[in-house]
Amino acid sequence: MQVSPETQQAERFYDIKRIGGLSQDGVFVYKLPEGSFDYLNAAFTGIFGVTRDNVMAQSRLLLDFVMSEDRHYLQQRFADLISTGCITNTEFRIRLSSGIVKHISCDAYLLEEGEYVAGFVKDVSRMKEHENYMINYGAKKDTLLDMITHNLHGPLSLSENLIQNAQKSYQGQQYDAIHNHLRMIQDVTRECIEIVNNLLREEHLESEHIFVKKGRFDILEKIGSTLEKLVETNKDKQFRLITKLENLYINIDGVKFFQALHNLVSNSIKFTPEGGQIDIMVEELEDHFTITVKDSGIGIPDDLKAFLFQKNTGKGRIGLKGERSVGMGLPVAKKLVDLMGGELWFESVENRGTAFFVRLPKE
Repeated sequence: MQVSPETQQAERFYDIKRIGGLSQDGVFVYKLPEGSFDYLNAAFTGIFGVTRDNVMAQSRLLLDFVMSEDRHYLQQRFADLISTGCITNTEFRIRLSSGIVKHISCDAYLLEEGEYVAGFVKDVSRMKEHENYMINYGAKKDTLLDMITHNLHGPLSLSENLIQNAQKSYQGQQYDAIHNHLRMIQDVTRECIEIVNNLLREEHLESEHIFVKKGRFDILEKIGSTLEKLVETNKDKQFRLITKLENLYINIDGVKFFQALHNLVSNSIKFTPEGGQIDIMVEELEDHFTITVKDSGIGIPDDLKAFLFQKNTGKGRIGLKGERSVGMGLPVAKKLVDLMGGELWFESVENRGTAFFVRLPKE
């Protein structure tokens, strides 16, 4: 018995529709030649806050919900779908008629020789909120670590030197007790410094081994958040964000990007004198973007440049406020940028400042 085309089509997508009936995520089947939906589940229409009948009658209605900054990106991803047959983790934002903004993630697949697109959409707004919280939490934590480093290293190093001088002044037998007490204080001071160093080492080592989790976000917003916290604790220096862009949405690991940027800016802070200038410049090119962290600091001596991105070389320098180098910040920044598929390099002239360049792919 010959099966009609309508029956074949119903059977063809039976499994997808069955999944759609069970799934809490949106499920759809879209017919490319007609430019209309063949199937939508209830979760899909719930995400967009529309009725099934309206979308089935006019599929382009959904485009009106997509925020203008994301439409070109979706066009690029649609072209990728047509050329590769599959796209995953495509994130964009929609604004509902109520004004609520949602973050959406979509996976889509070409079926039936490119005649149909089947896909799944998920509301990841809560996940994005959590990710932003973790990035901001990381910013506060790194700021705290910087405060520990800046506020403890200087005084503890100074006290250690004072104790050493005091020991030299009391060499007689009558001062044996004082000498022992000073030695104990010196040991404790060294332990405090080592605790700070170990804390920073563990923090840097742990972060570089966390897997890359890509997400789409406005890089200028994240840079602004980073600068806001660093400016608050370094009011003796001038900071600027320089760019011609109003926003720049990218698809990389936000947490790793934040830490790499934070490490570079913190390094500039450490070696830029009071009243100095630290600039972060963002430039968008055709297939990548570049971030430059430039300072007016003391620069990098030629004999240290070859070791700058190497760990545990013993070549670290004490900061201008007495901060001892852990020897991890720049090597970890290099590792993080490499993991994200980018490049990190620098230019520096001693006593004339340093510029670090980060180049990362757009997609």
